[in-house]
Amino acid sequence: MRNERVEKMLPDATLIFSKNSEFMARASRVFDYLFVLRPTLFFPVWTVYAAGFFSAKRFLPDAHQVDNSGWGLAIGIALSLLMGSAFILNQLIDVPTDKLNNKLFIIADGHISQTTAILETIILAVIPLGLVAIYSPAMMFMFVAIYLVTGIFYSLPIFKWKDRPVLGIIANAAGAFLIFSAGWWIKNISLLQPFVHAIPYASAVAAVYIFTTIIDMKGDVKFGKVTIAVRFGLLVTVWVGILFEIIALLSAWMLKDPLIFYPALFSFPFFVLAVKRQKIADIIRAIKFPILFLALAICVVLPNYFALLTITYYLSKWYYYYRFGLHYPNLEAK
Repeated sequence: MRNERVEKMLPDATLIFSKNSEFMARASRVFDYLFVLRPTLFFPVWTVYAAGFFSAKRFLPDAHQVDNSGWGLAIGIALSLLMGSAFILNQLIDVPTDKLNNKLFIIADGHISQTTAILETIILAVIPLGLVAIYSPAMMFMFVAIYLVTGIFYSLPIFKWKDRPVLGIIANAAGAFLIFSAGWWIKNISLLQPFVHAIPYASAVAAVYIFTTIIDMKGDVKFGKVTIAVRFGLLVTVWVGILFEIIALLSAWMLKDPLIFYPALFSFPFFVLAVKRQKIADIIRAIKFPILFLALAICVVLPNYFALLTITYYLSKWYYYYRFGLHYPNLEAK
């Protein structure tokens, strides 16, 4: 059964699959419990984590370049579960706003009960912490820090960093710092090196986040959220966003990190257009393409990553079409 409210959000969406059968529609409902984790949001998580891993390898001797222990993959899976928990927590808190903004409707429209979502949130937070504790106590503390920033501080009403102009930026940048460091720590547990080399990645994530606040302005104003876009308006927000993009580009160049430099360079024209024209379509492109470019850069050093991205992307398209009749995800500027 299609979600009529969501279809109004995308009236011109092109449905890419054939007409859904009743069997496929029923089968897709089983995946509600998976897609409430918002697996397409794993793209930046996986990408920044992998970037930390491969950035650390640049500073290791040849004898330590190859690692067949499997811990890199195991910690990556644990991180996915942890972030899935944080994403569900965010949806639980934001049910009224999500209804108005016509998004994240699995919980907001009752396809999964809030009780079930709470249980899933707890399970997905506890299991990863147990797994990484086996790897090292330091990594467990890193995971706790990641969850505090991206889950507790970001979403819970007592903190609600995401609804504040400066703290929202800090939360997203800090989350990128920590996730990058988690990837780095697979190769080398240190404090200063990952902190410095995470600067371009954290800045790029902050730039994209800042632009997303423009898209959600209408609903955020109605519910009293004071994001950077709500507080300062469109003009200031796009300029702050491009400032972070410039920081990402320059710091990547100074650190001689091609993994982030070229994606930041290719993304820069999209930010320039967004600042110049200040149209929603340009802003959406400046949100979507930087993530794509960085993911493709990871595919160069880790070819199997392309398969993971492709499977996740098309499984998501299958789910959202047969479950809700939507053409999502996509790279369209709408």
